Amino acid sequence: MGVITVLRPDVPDAPRSPLSLAVRRELPVQPVIGLVANGKPLARELLEALRDAVQGRLGVQVQSHLICKPNAAHPITSVEADQMAARAHIVITGVGD
Repeated sequence: MGVITVLRPDVPDAPRSPLSLAVRRELPVQPVIGLVANGKPLARELLEALRDAVQGRLGVQVQSHLICKPNAAHPITSVEADQMAARAHIVITGVGD
């Protein structure tokens, strides 16, 4: 027999234990930001704006590597993913809606 869990939005959640962030490596002097545009209208422009915001926050000049998917349903290839992983220090992508 299955179990039904009732979620009540009027009851506060139990306190959660504190989290610690994953250890990050230092970025090189000129980091590469990978962008994966999902093929939706203005996706590339949004990712480029985010790249510019990250660049401003880091206070250094960045390079970028862009992959443009033909449409949202088309996954990037394993070759593209491997190239992105080898080249980029930070990757920004949009998934879902």
